[in-house]
Amino acid sequence: MCDANYNFTLVDIGAAGRCSDGGVFSSSEMGKGFIHNDLNFPADKEIHENSGPIPYYALGDEAFPLLSNLMRPYPGRGKRKLPLKESIFNYRLSRGRRTIENTFGLMASKWRIFRKPIIAGHKTVNAITKAAVVLHNFVKLSENNAGVRYYSGTLDTEQSNQ
Repeated sequence: MCDANYNFTLVDIGAAGRCSDGGVFSSSEMGKGFIHNDLNFPADKEIHENSGPIPYYALGDEAFPLLSNLMRPYPGRGKRKLPLKESIFNYRLSRGRRTIENTFGLMASKWRIFRKPIIAGHKTVNAITKAAVVLHNFVKLSENNAGVRYYSGTLDTEQSNQ
């Protein structure tokens, strides 16, 4: 998981890349935390004076279950035409999910070992990944505090008319 500033906030490392997302999720400690609702999400927050408190959620794709703290898209993509409100929801959820894709992309651009399969043992790959996640957050924070841009290029941005 990551936040809106492309920092990793929760990482569960250890499943082989060929495993399904849903299977990895349900058997991981992070997935069990979601299922049992014990990840200590922040308290609901009012984001607008007329909105009332809004809970925090994680965003997942079709492989993930719908849980009280995990949103997923409406099913039926390609099989049936979704109503407009469901299509808009799915689009916006997808836009939010791109943040984690961008975070991995930033990490892979900085730590190039992730651009191709790592030829090493399971324990070594786990250690490399853990180290890269910590270094990603540390270097990004350090460079941002020094006024240096961590990444070159552009990331997804929201435009007011979408």
